[in-house]
Amino acid sequence: MSQDEGKQLSPIFVSLIPNLMEGEGHIIPYHKAVSKAMKKLGWQHKVIVPIDNNVDNLPKGWDEGLSNNNLEKEGNLVIKFLRINESIKLAGTIANYLNHEVINNSNNSIIFLERFIHLQLFALYLALLWVPSDNLSVWLLYRLDTHKDNTRGIYKLLNFLIKKRIKAGNFKLLTDSDRLSKSLSNYFETSVTVMPIPHTDVSYCSIESQDKSKIICWWPGSPREEKGWNIIKKLAHYSGENTNNIRLVCAETSQVTAVNNGVELTLVDNYLNREEYYHWLGTSQIILLPYNYPAYEGRTSGIFTESIMAGKTPLVTENTWMASELLKHNLAELIINWEDEKKVFDIIREAINSDIIQDKISKMQYSYQQFHNIDNYACVMNKIYSETMV
Repeated sequence: MSQDEGKQLSPIFVSLIPNLMEGEGHIIPYHKAVSKAMKKLGWQHKVIVPIDNNVDNLPKGWDEGLSNNNLEKEGNLVIKFLRINESIKLAGTIANYLNHEVINNSNNSIIFLERFIHLQLFALYLALLWVPSDNLSVWLLYRLDTHKDNTRGIYKLLNFLIKKRIKAGNFKLLTDSDRLSKSLSNYFETSVTVMPIPHTDVSYCSIESQDKSKIICWWPGSPREEKGWNIIKKLAHYSGENTNNIRLVCAETSQVTAVNNGVELTLVDNYLNREEYYHWLGTSQIILLPYNYPAYEGRTSGIFTESIMAGKTPLVTENTWMASELLKHNLAELIINWEDEKKVFDIIREAINSDIIQDKISKMQYSYQQFHNIDNYACVMNKIYSETMV
């Protein structure tokens, strides 16, 4: 039997996840959605994650085999340089997985990396040097303003080296932001495809708030400065009649405290499972997203996308990606100055009670539902793959 006999014709799509972030954030729901998209295409989806990853209830079928050194730890340039040895270890585990689980099982395989730093990308490049690469494609999804980072030259070099290692046309750059697509395309001097955000199924949550006597405002996620932690603290400390019947919901680790004649405060677990997350998404009317500019100038927010998909009302910071999305739908009213706490609460009341604003949100919701879904994600993936087969 020849070497190619027994290999499947459809590609194997490999989600390479060097860091699961202990289950926090978008990673697990994102790749579960990728699995659904691959199933629609009839492609095999393999997911490789680190060993000893501290994640309970890892999705069935996901493989644990990558080295678990945290290459993303903070440190100065010297410390980060010394982590190259750890990158080499990661490269070895990537190569081992590709050799034993991927390369001999399909005529075409796609390595997909959607959250990474340069040391992890370097590890992928090394791994490609150690395996047959004729039938491999590499798709990188950039989420951040990498073109502004001090290490941007390293990413550009690694993109070039990876592209040279595989067949022409098999290297693809992706993003989930039209703003980033333009900026990254200019810097990397190649096209960058805009992908739909696939993990947006909000059918599990109760879309309508159950408590009509309260205006529930949720600041989702773990407390971080770039997500407006100080702004939320100031909102909680504001007192005035316009806070009447307003409940602020945020993580207990935010250390937010309420004051007399201010908002009613509800603290929830720092890490919510999907059921709890959808409960608060369904219960809330207002989603507070005082995210920092320029950190979110081009960077997307899955929470913002899900809030629109659920018909909720997000309040955002000017000049961010979220603000640009709202402006596309004539919703400038929801782009606010967070420094004026009184005005923030006035806008909360106005936004909830305005039929005009709510009608525009409904139209934006429909537009998002048409683009950000698993079917469309699969369609774009298939289009990209078809281009590599020409």
